[in-house]
Amino acid sequence: MTIIKSGVLRVLETFPDRAGEIKRLYKESQDFQTVCADYRQCAEALQHWNQSDAKEAPTRKREYEQLLKELMDEIYLYLNESV
Repeated sequence: MTIIKSGVLRVLETFPDRAGEIKRLYKESQDFQTVCADYRQCAEALQHWNQSDAKEAPTRKREYEQLLKELMDEIYLYLNESV
């Protein structure tokens, strides 16, 4: 039985139509595993700042939204190069 790490699980939830490719890349590429972990951490941080009333929350929210977009773009690159 394969244990799916939380980082790749978040990516699988975001890209359910590419599940087979994601699982294969995750097994084969340490770099892709790192991107998945970064994506999960970023998504969690964004969720935190979305719920925060702190005065810096709007700035942090924008920063994490941009980072999450960049990580999604990187994941798309991996998926498109793996075809």
